[in-house]
Amino acid sequence: MRIIKYMFHAYKTCFNLLRGCSSFSNFRPWLKLSTSKVVVHAPWDQLDVDISCLIFQCLDLEDRVRFNLVCKQWKKNTEPTSQPLWLMLPYEPNNKYLSFFDICDGKVHKLNLPQSVQGGWFCGCSKGWLFLALGTTLRNLRIFLFDPISRAQIPLPSLSMISSFEDCLTGSRFKWNPAAYIIDSIEPSSSDASQCIVAATFCEKNTGLALCRLGDERWTIVEGLLAEGYRYGGIIFFDGELYASVISLDEENNNNQAPFQFHSITIGNQRVHLKLIYSTHPPPSLFYANGVLTYTKNCSRCSCLVESNGQLLMVTQTWDAICTLVDEEEEGDDGLLVYIQAATFQVFKIKTTEDTMCITRLTGLGNQSLFLGTGDCRVLENPNKFGKNCIHFLQVFDYRSDKRCPLVCREAGVYHLDDGSIKRCFPSIKTKSSSSMHWFSPNF
Repeated sequence: MRIIKYMFHAYKTCFNLLRGCSSFSNFRPWLKLSTSKVVVHAPWDQLDVDISCLIFQCLDLEDRVRFNLVCKQWKKNTEPTSQPLWLMLPYEPNNKYLSFFDICDGKVHKLNLPQSVQGGWFCGCSKGWLFLALGTTLRNLRIFLFDPISRAQIPLPSLSMISSFEDCLTGSRFKWNPAAYIIDSIEPSSSDASQCIVAATFCEKNTGLALCRLGDERWTIVEGLLAEGYRYGGIIFFDGELYASVISLDEENNNNQAPFQFHSITIGNQRVHLKLIYSTHPPPSLFYANGVLTYTKNCSRCSCLVESNGQLLMVTQTWDAICTLVDEEEEGDDGLLVYIQAATFQVFKIKTTEDTMCITRLTGLGNQSLFLGTGDCRVLENPNKFGKNCIHFLQVFDYRSDKRCPLVCREAGVYHLDDGSIKRCFPSIKTKSSSSMHWFSPNF
């Protein structure tokens, strides 16, 4: 009803503008004569582009969503020139809505959740999809693709059919959703559900890769591609192929493997080309100890793959760690608390052919800013708003302890590539569940 009101307002505005013209009196006789004739209006789905945009600009977020769901032509007429980037804020399982901070407009958007997805855990997002997990045990765990704009829900195959999870997690008691202990990363090939293939890597050992098409009953498990001592890092579908970074768990392993491998995977009647990229050699670790407190420089490392203006980038991040023994009074024994701190970032440009790969380290990003973390990693160019030659990073967690909760996130911030400085500009956020912030690009 509100859209119809804005349409009427737009037509009325055009009429008033015409009436204000000095030549309007010349048209009055024509207008009176035309009232006795049959006026043929254009089909409603072929609304003029200028009028569509005028109406669209007057609508709030909720009505813009409804406007774009009317038909494909209306959505095409109002497609933004650039994809918006939102920061998905932490949530509680009993929330009836999700909150997103629009980094471009500086506004917070709240999208109501259907009752069928309330109480779930969102384990990531990409290409306009959120990955939703429902269930309290491995056997009743269900995974969905969920679009918060259209509210479409598409089920993925059950993880309980993967035998390795059944063996290691049977009888486990979960403080959070069981998917938090299973899924490491998940990535769809497309925002179009009819053409989408989903790839996933898992926390348990993290040496297996799983793929499925929407509608498949089982995951296609790909094992045996990684040698001992290696694990998967980031995954991304780029230029019609699946890329996966591979990280060494041992500083000396990287010298023993070829930096690039190509594999072909069959899923039903489709073939997926998989390219494995072995990450660069890690910096040496430095260890310091002082009683119950230990400090490790370059203790851990991860890598992320990002698309930037038709190019593939790989970003490696290293962490420092502070470990200390803490007294767990409720449990009656001591526990190990590991605090993780972001240290350095490096950016590489990846260029591959069928059997070769070239890795070039970039000294900077120019006027661009890279938004890195779980979800839709993006590169944006707006130095006045986001700065330049920097990385806006989200830390999933800051400390590891099986017995301590809630998690405290305060490591998210901005890393400046020119001098290596870090500005931690995000506030500390306490969460009662395994909820974290994600970068998200909605499908309008």
